[in-house]
Amino acid sequence: MKIKNFLWCALAVLTILSSCSDNDDDLKIEEELKNIHLELGKEITLNPDIGDGISGRWKMNDEIVSEQRKYTFKASKLGLYEIYFEAEKYKQAYEIRVYQIRKGTKESSAYLAKLIEYKPAPGQFMNKGYGLMKDAESIIGKPEYGMVSLGGFGGYIIAGFDHTILNLNEQRDLAVYANAFDGSSEPGIVMVSLDYNGNGKADDEWFELAGSEYNAKKTIHNYEITYTNPKGYKDVPWTDNQGNSGVVKINKYNTQPYYPNFIPEQESVTFKGTLLENKTDLNYDHPKYGNIVWNPHREWGYADNYSSEYNDLKANTFDFDWAVNNKGEKVNLPGIDFIKIYTSTNVDGGALGENSTEIMGVADLSMLD
Repeated sequence: MKIKNFLWCALAVLTILSSCSDNDDDLKIEEELKNIHLELGKEITLNPDIGDGISGRWKMNDEIVSEQRKYTFKASKLGLYEIYFEAEKYKQAYEIRVYQIRKGTKESSAYLAKLIEYKPAPGQFMNKGYGLMKDAESIIGKPEYGMVSLGGFGGYIIAGFDHTILNLNEQRDLAVYANAFDGSSEPGIVMVSLDYNGNGKADDEWFELAGSEYNAKKTIHNYEITYTNPKGYKDVPWTDNQGNSGVVKINKYNTQPYYPNFIPEQESVTFKGTLLENKTDLNYDHPKYGNIVWNPHREWGYADNYSSEYNDLKANTFDFDWAVNNKGEKVNLPGIDFIKIYTSTNVDGGALGENSTEIMGVADLSMLD
């Protein structure tokens, strides 16, 4: 009997210890970064999602700012704030971006207000019509007859608005005008940025508006390509970080140098970004025109792309809710101040030359009728 009682007691003790261990494991919550946007002058109360009766402390810049369960944060200046709640076997991290809205007025424009940078990749329209600095400047304001070519993969343009375009959540936010038509889509990726530091410069983090092929199997993220200046009317050599090489071919229709002669990098230039699959068909059997080069459209989310909406709008529309950071993580943007558009394919289009995104203008959809 004594032996049986001893065994029963030992079993009970082991059960209790096991139960305690399980409870302890429940508290071992892995650190999870929570991204929060907060407008300057407003406050937010942070309350970690853990069990009752657990106390801890709040730290910012390695200094304790509170030992209460809840912490109300309010910033007096713009910037990025990293705040942590720490308890035994538990840590919750918050990354709070404090921003300021530049409110629109009656005088605000629905369209681009200023050109910030134009750095095209080599292409058949560089250093002549559609590939000059004046062409980049022509897309500022209401789209009319101006158009700019971005050249091959990676070539880009950066521009800004005279107000912060707000994320209205229930509708598309931007329209990008271009020259796509059925069988001629040269998709460009759209990136956006909010002026977090309030200095009026496009020097804050950029976010990609992830289109329909962002997660496609043949999409390559963190793609890099380097073009070398051949100095003259010659094929432009390129190499990439995938072990490939080739040339941007010259043609008999455009006989000027294809390497842009106005960018700072006159020996070679490197571009980085997301590369979409090459879907160009060099021998497409068209029912009306016979054998032609065919550049099919992508479903949605790209500029200069003949998607289902394009025929009516003459533009592609974009939603800020598509924004992702450089890790592919969704970002809840309250609005944007700047836009960057770059050519997202590396394509030899045969008789039509390289695929190069062309842009005619950009608009804040909330300000259009």
